[in-house]
Amino acid sequence: MSKAKLYLQYENRKLVLGPQKKSLEALTKNYEKPVYAYDLDILKERLSLFQKALPGVQVYYAMKANFHPQVLASLHAMASGADVVSGGEIRTAMKAGFKASEMIYSGVGKTHKEIRQALEVDILQINVESISELRRIASIAREVKKKARVVFRLNPDVSIETHPYIATGLHNNKFGMAFTDLPELKEILRGNLDFVEFRGVSLHLGSQMHNLSGFKEALLLLRPVYEELQKEFSTVDIFDVGGGLGIFYEQQDLEAEEKLLSDYAAIIFETLKGLKAKIQTEPGRWLVAHAGVLITQVQYLKQTSIKNFIIVDTGMHHLLRPTLYGAHHRVWTLQEGTAAQKKYDVVGPICESGDFLASDRMLSDVHEGDFLVITDVGAYGYVMKSDYNLQDPPSEVIL
Repeated sequence: MSKAKLYLQYENRKLVLGPQKKSLEALTKNYEKPVYAYDLDILKERLSLFQKALPGVQVYYAMKANFHPQVLASLHAMASGADVVSGGEIRTAMKAGFKASEMIYSGVGKTHKEIRQALEVDILQINVESISELRRIASIAREVKKKARVVFRLNPDVSIETHPYIATGLHNNKFGMAFTDLPELKEILRGNLDFVEFRGVSLHLGSQMHNLSGFKEALLLLRPVYEELQKEFSTVDIFDVGGGLGIFYEQQDLEAEEKLLSDYAAIIFETLKGLKAKIQTEPGRWLVAHAGVLITQVQYLKQTSIKNFIIVDTGMHHLLRPTLYGAHHRVWTLQEGTAAQKKYDVVGPICESGDFLASDRMLSDVHEGDFLVITDVGAYGYVMKSDYNLQDPPSEVIL
């Protein structure tokens, strides 16, 4: 891949997105409110890269990242499965064309109603997060006379050096089960073999993995556990390596992201070589983040004794990540600037000091009424919006 490859760039001083260099300017005609715009060409290219790097590994897209119907339909058309975390996601995935046999069900707080729903549609597998959950699944399966196919999400207590809010593989996190829980889990299985089929193990260390040493360590810890379980239960044949592969928000470096994917694949194939297992993975962000941008209009320019503010008509109610995680999203002007750059904070209309999109960004030629473009919001953007202050929700469009 050429180092010059970019998803976002200026052509004739106008901002364009994706392999086909689609213009974003048209989305500002008759503008009424902020717009999330998605380029499905980027999405398809990213899934293709993932599948080529991991031949024989089944991809289950983590649909919590973005559940737009056309995003889901595009992924399904390319043979991706779906990783769902709620009854609502099960229903939405099915409307988009996914069969229950193409879904795995994760999440720590599955209700009675949701487990019943999953069993009644005959979902492919349920990733179990606690001893109590396994008991609940067994009880409901017996009640509805369905066999539940389950995988144990085991927590190896390994750090991946990410934001604490998106780290999930440590013992102080709410996710997964400790290896020491296995004796009790096996006892429950043996008492419910008519209604619970044990299929394997899974792990998920968290999101935004860049340093993969912790991922390799976790696989090395989990492999012998899987092999011992396979000796005890003949039905065990699934090893789910989870998701969490990171991207680079601070700059466009697609070559580095493909290298990260290549390293991720090499670790999987090296550490699991010879394992008798169907390998699963659950990417979300890596597939869809770059495919989305958020277009917003400048309402006011405000200068104080120490800051220059750009006040726009979007904010934490439409894009929560900067406020929640201190996350970085690049900010572009819709038209390429030529004047000297100034340093700005880009902030929204919400009545909170934490309502910001970007701090200390260098931008040029910004005027009231102009449009800015917030990048890499295809994952965990629109799906995390809120009604706070009763601002109008943003719209979503497919380019």
